[in-house]
Amino acid sequence: MRTRHRTPRERLGRLLRRREHVDLAALGPYELAAFRFNHSEAGRTVAGLTRTLGVPKVSVGSRGGSATEVRVTCAWELTWHQWAVDLGDESGPVLEIGEGRQLSELEPAARQWNAAAAADGRITVASGR
Repeated sequence: MRTRHRTPRERLGRLLRRREHVDLAALGPYELAAFRFNHSEAGRTVAGLTRTLGVPKVSVGSRGGSATEVRVTCAWELTWHQWAVDLGDESGPVLEIGEGRQLSELEPAARQWNAAAAADGRITVASGR
């Protein structure tokens, strides 16, 4: 007999745990945002850019003007991209919210490099954040 997962968080957790064992309830908001980002199309985009441009600088933080959205910024020498992960809509997509060419275009909060990217493009938030 199958157990039905009723909430979006339960459904998302069930689908993502098929790939790796993670207790979503134990994650902080930035770690949860990174986890969802890594399992999204945006994560695959960063993986492709990382193969071409190298490992980016990464910032994960609150998105101004929203109580539930987390901003993920990945920046290389030649370009940067930003995405929003809405933790209030756990089944919603990760949305690209900006891109540019110069790091100076980013607001100072988006240049707080508090996360890291692996060679495969997966991001992790630095411990203690």
